[in-house]
Order: sequence, then structure tokens, then C-alpha cells
Amino acid sequence: MKFEEAVRNRKSVRAFRPDSVPREIILKIADLARWAPSWGNTQPWEIVVAEGAKTEQLSDEFEELGKKGTAPRPDITMPIDFSGIYKDRYMNLGRDLLTFMGIERDDKAGRLNHYLNMYKFFGAPSVIYLVIDQDLNEQYSCLDIGSIGTTICYAAMEHGLGSIYLAASMHFPDVVRRVLNIPESKKIVIGIAMGYPSQDAPAAIFRSNRAPLEEVIRFA
Repeated sequence: MKFEEAVRNRKSVRAFRPDSVPREIILKIADLARWAPSWGNTQPWEIVVAEGAKTEQLSDEFEELGKKGTAPRPDITMPIDFSGIYKDRYMNLGRDLLTFMGIERDDKAGRLNHYLNMYKFFGAPSVIYLVIDQDLNEQYSCLDIGSIGTTICYAAMEHGLGSIYLAASMHFPDVVRRVLNIPESKKIVIGIAMGYPSQDAPAAIFRSNRAPLEEVIRFA
């Protein structure tokens, strides 16, 4: 797969088949992704992979917390609100996705199910967690995490895998640390749900749009 093809065709997948991802494929993806750029070559990332029973345990515990309406308690500060064009893009994504999935605005049960499905990793059999040391500079290290995380998403495509950056995966970092045996000295930055896309599901077909080039570039 050519690089341009990967970039132009990548999308966030929200419906996965239950088929497990062979560990040797995950190792190949991680081995390639470790060459992602980082500030000062600090390579602040650590990769922790949940698979099989561990993924199911995380999914079950997250879903239970979600049903109770438990407020997220992430290690990394999450945005509370957006304004202007950023809010428009965020709101349009939610509206367009739910419409594409056939979930009407007044379908409370359907919207709740979609919300809880995030805590179930959309059925993905594997979740790749990216973590950093507690004492690292969060801003710069998260830039690097974005670098390796994006490389992981592109590398996965070569193996027929779909992926999605999933904020819900890090809503309850204490649960993640306990289930995956991650020490308190580590911050849970993000989880990337990964697996084979459920090809016919609208949630796997949908793709968000992008602003036109002229809106995001200028020459000084």
C-alpha cells in the first residue's frame, strides 16, 4: 500500500469483527511505528496491548461504569468545550455519524447504545494503549504520542486492520492500570481500538470529512 493511499483512505472504524488479531501482526505494527518522530528523540512512549480476556474485562468494567453515569477521570486533561469552527466540526461529526447509522435525534435508546459501545471498543478484539511516565512534560510527550499513534493507525492498514483513537478508552485510567498491570508511575494517554472492520456495518463505512486545503494553509 502506497503512503498516499493509506493517508487518503484511513478512517476511524466503529464496528469490528470479533476475530482476534495475531500477535505477530501487532508486533510488526509496533516495530514499524517505533520509528515515528519524537521531540529530541526522547521516544517517551510505552505500548501496552490489551487482547482477548483483558479486552473483555476492560470492556465489561467500562460499560458498567458507563451505565452508572460515572464521570470520566482521565490522566490527561480533556477539552471541556470547543468554540467557533472547532465546535462546528465536532458537532457536525456527531450529527453526520448518527444520521449515517440511522439513529434519529429522538432515539434515546440508540444514542445510549452508541455511547456504551464506545466503552466496548466497538467490538475490537485489541486495544493498543500508549502511556508515558508521570514526570514527563505532558504537552510535548502527547505530541510524540500522536506521532507514534498515527503511525500505528497507518501501519495497521497494510494488514487489513481498522483502528480508531478512542478517548473513552482512557476515561478510567485506574481500571486500565489494574487490569493491564500498569504501574502508578505511568499516565494513560490514549487507547487505539484495533481489529478487522465489520465491512457492511454503517459504523465501519462512515468517514468524516476534512476542511478544504485553502482553509488550513497560508504562505507567509
